[in-house]
Amino acid sequence: MVTFDPTENPAEVMQRAANERTTLTEFFAANRDMSRRGDEARKYTYQEFPEHFVWKPEKRWELRKSELLRLEGRSRTNACVASSIPDAIGCMYFVAPSAGERFYLRTLLTVVRGPTSFEHLRTVDGVLHPTFRDACLALGLLEDDGEWRACLGEAAVIQTGTCLRHLFATILLFCQLTRPESLWAEFRHNICDDLHRRLLLAGRGHVSDKEVYDYGLYLLDCILQQSGRSLRDFHSMPLWTRNWTQLADNPLIAEQLNYDVQHERVLAEDRIRQLNDDQQSAFNQIMDSVQHERGWTFFLDGPGGTGKTFVYNTLCHRVRSEGWIVLCVASCGIAALLMIGGRTAHSRFKIPIDGLTDGSVCSITKESHLAGLLRVTKLILWDEALMQHRFTHEALDHSLRDIRNSDAPFGGITVVFGGDFQQTLPVVPKGTPEEVVAASLPRSYLWNFIRNEQVDRVLRLRQNMRLDAGVEEAEFAQWLLEVGHGRNIADNGTIAIPNDMCCRDIKELADFVYPGIDGVMPPPEYFLDRTILAARNTDVDDLNESILACMAGETRTYVSADSIENSDGSQEERVNEIPVEYLCTLMAPGLPPGELSLKVGCPLILLRNLSPDRGLCNGTRMILRRAGDRVLEVEVIGGQFHGEVAFIPRITLTPSGKDAEFTFTLRRRQFPVRLAFAMTINKAQGQSVRFVGLDLRVPVFSHGQLYVALSRATSRHRIKVLLAETAEASRAINIVYPEVLMD
Repeated sequence: MVTFDPTENPAEVMQRAANERTTLTEFFAANRDMSRRGDEARKYTYQEFPEHFVWKPEKRWELRKSELLRLEGRSRTNACVASSIPDAIGCMYFVAPSAGERFYLRTLLTVVRGPTSFEHLRTVDGVLHPTFRDACLALGLLEDDGEWRACLGEAAVIQTGTCLRHLFATILLFCQLTRPESLWAEFRHNICDDLHRRLLLAGRGHVSDKEVYDYGLYLLDCILQQSGRSLRDFHSMPLWTRNWTQLADNPLIAEQLNYDVQHERVLAEDRIRQLNDDQQSAFNQIMDSVQHERGWTFFLDGPGGTGKTFVYNTLCHRVRSEGWIVLCVASCGIAALLMIGGRTAHSRFKIPIDGLTDGSVCSITKESHLAGLLRVTKLILWDEALMQHRFTHEALDHSLRDIRNSDAPFGGITVVFGGDFQQTLPVVPKGTPEEVVAASLPRSYLWNFIRNEQVDRVLRLRQNMRLDAGVEEAEFAQWLLEVGHGRNIADNGTIAIPNDMCCRDIKELADFVYPGIDGVMPPPEYFLDRTILAARNTDVDDLNESILACMAGETRTYVSADSIENSDGSQEERVNEIPVEYLCTLMAPGLPPGELSLKVGCPLILLRNLSPDRGLCNGTRMILRRAGDRVLEVEVIGGQFHGEVAFIPRITLTPSGKDAEFTFTLRRRQFPVRLAFAMTINKAQGQSVRFVGLDLRVPVFSHGQLYVALSRATSRHRIKVLLAETAEASRAINIVYPEVLMD
């Protein structure tokens, strides 16, 4: 695997090639060794090998002295081996993709552990492939349409019908197929497996296969329309030809009206009786606007645990009991799942993710089904609204005024924003506190419709319903409010953390939150009630890896297929200079890791809106039920979709504008998930759990983060905080922007 430079001496090039081949064949020989040397050798890839083995003058690999000492149980610090290494080989020669089989051989050597021969490298799951490229394809290290065939084949063995239709729609939306019609033709029998019976029950007699497949295409089209696309966008896909729209002129409206009105009325009456005084007052004012079509805009303000979600869902039942339409959205997936019929705001309203300005509009055409739905909507509930840039709310206002032909705010729809000014604000990359505040909802022109000199439609909730009852918990609730309002902050920006809430090290923190994780696989509810929070993504990744290592079960590691997306031909030379193993190590907040290690039963968090109508939103928490080669079977935990089973394929992702950290555009084909033993504080906003661990070895850095982290648990006795060793005794940094707090 030697690169050739025309200016080099040919004899030197040939000698270097011979040396490289010798070290590689001896690497194979070391892996075939049945002694202790071979047991150790088989743990590593060729790229990792020189870190643990040394190349001897007699042309063979031997364990480094430091490794021998480690195996014998002695400290590595006692080994002075630096001077005894005659020839330490630090890395493989770079090979460009244009080098063909040599490039694919090098790629395999970066991921396959313990190969014993070139043939072994080409063997995947017991199958000897004719070329190194074929082996790379079989391992999923390259982008190829055959992956989706394998993905659907795996999923078809497990389930058919609805799950497969959503999986096929996800592949169409995210995987850039070259011939989607061939996959449809091959798997349409499985995708439409349940439709013959459904059509018979609908009263259609003598249903042919052609009708079944046509109805399947119609349902697939409906799924795609949930994401603003249709079958017509995939030019080679067949289109449905029969008039299935008689089942619903607008499937989005039909979905929102698919409720038992009498049952909704019973649920509404039951929940209304449970409202406290603040909740009842807010409920009455909102319903007055809905019933009389006043089109008012409200803000439901309440600290974490005061029952905002309970008010939202009570309003949902009441509005739906009248046969009206209410749309529930939130700024994050976790909060959306807690609302009945909830979706993320971006997925529901097609709000642009990148390039938002004060004049942006949503990607909704006036002739679309979504526009038809918005024309008949009575109420919009938007939770955790303060987390998003004010331009997102303004984009929806611009679009609704146009769609509904009205100059009233949001086209005359009653809108309720919700949140807590003590919690986190919009993320402004590298923004100053002033820029963050300027991006928040109270700095929008929309705030004038909520609060001005004439009106005050800020609805306040003050009674904490989340914390356990008792004098001690009431004191804890008061302390949380002091944290949120930035009281008792010392000159160095810290506040005191009660000693009984502090722990000594990361092991104590992990054992507190996840006791017994090294034993029998816990049920999904175990992970639903527990989480560890940290301020930075890098700290979260480290925590996730360490806890996964403690969890019982076999680890499966999935390596991504990475490449660089060329903007023009001038980038080609640069692409050939970047090794694929380097691309695999790159991390960005919006991307899954290049090497994704999982165990069956581990908690995951979804990184993309794959199927919002089934709860698969950015931020959805899931449990891994089955780990296939090309598909993950997962179970949603929490919210209205708790227990829902779905398939997750590998998709091609690029960092969004706010996540882009590189001077080039990275394309990564990987499962769009991350481990979720731990998560960032911002990601956890909107949910409550019983046990919380807070890793503050790296302190919080933005408004409201400490308050959000401390207010996730239902009792002070179920929170543990790990502070930096250098931190002042039991004190943590707290950042609060007073100018955004409501009086």
